[in-house]
Amino acid sequence: MDELRGWAARKLMYEDGRWVADLARSAALDNLVTSYVGLFLSHHFVRIAHEGATAIRSTSRYVGIPEFATQLSDKYAAITARSRHTTKILDDTKKTLPDVLAEFRDALAMHRDAFTGKARRWVRWAETDLGLYFLGDSLIGATVPASYRLGINPGEQDLNKTGQALAEVSSEWGGAVAVMCGATFVIDEPEATIDFSSLTIRTRNCRAHRYLAGRFETIFPLELKMLLLLIEADLNTSRLVLPLTAHGHQGAVFRAQTITAYHCLTALRRIAGLYPDLVSPAITQLQAILDSNPAKRIVSTAGLKIRNRCVHYEMNDPRFQPDLTMPMCGLVEALLPGHTWESFASDVGEVTAVVAEFLARWRP
Repeated sequence: MDELRGWAARKLMYEDGRWVADLARSAALDNLVTSYVGLFLSHHFVRIAHEGATAIRSTSRYVGIPEFATQLSDKYAAITARSRHTTKILDDTKKTLPDVLAEFRDALAMHRDAFTGKARRWVRWAETDLGLYFLGDSLIGATVPASYRLGINPGEQDLNKTGQALAEVSSEWGGAVAVMCGATFVIDEPEATIDFSSLTIRTRNCRAHRYLAGRFETIFPLELKMLLLLIEADLNTSRLVLPLTAHGHQGAVFRAQTITAYHCLTALRRIAGLYPDLVSPAITQLQAILDSNPAKRIVSTAGLKIRNRCVHYEMNDPRFQPDLTMPMCGLVEALLPGHTWESFASDVGEVTAVVAEFLARWRP
């Protein structure tokens, strides 16, 4: 059974590695799409590369592949670790909520210093320090959260281009992914199969304090509103961009969407409890969404275990008997009796859409 669990871990690794390889090859057909995919999906690349590297270095003879582990590089391990941890939003055990808000405060100040105060005094009113990216009318990204997540100084690097730094870091992630693709010893050439022709992004530049003055609750500080902006963008990317990449990669996309939903919901629960005396229609509606059965399933004990297996490939629970013919090797069915991979994916999709639409409408 240990050997079967090892092959299950390698199967998930292979699926995720193939997805990232397809994303990279398909996006490379258009330089602008390459930039967008890097900005909006890079934290998933980091997670997959990091966790894949960890699994390949495992001491388990059924999971680890020492011959492959020697091909991995740790040159950009610090940047990889930063991006991986910021994906957890408020579930990072190394940081408190005040720590995260302080980092967003610093990121806002960095953008303000980089992009304002440079023009002649009579036109400084037109300066901007926040870039927004929309797919249709839905926010899918913003420059401050993107630079915060990647650890990029906006005064030195242009977030609207891939940039040398991001390209160099991506080369390490790509190296790990290439090793992952060989984890099942299936040696084939990845193809570009993803159609990004509908990924028509609209951009808008604005001043952060002006734009966010009309968003969320008046009592919320600017850095908390920026955190909510990151959550809104992540959810919209999950429901609008990830499905474009799902054909032939349903397992990898399921894992990316599940991880996004889990961390966004747990962060929103923390945020909803920040101001216990605050009474507003939006807070009441948010609490009702968080108390819905699908949302509670996603963040339940079983939901956390599903999330953990979406992130970490190695499976050590001797009670789990993988079925390599089923999505997620039958893990969802084992952890949530009476539910299936399809029904849990439906929960994730439903909650992601409801919360994203709520955040877009949230006004003081």
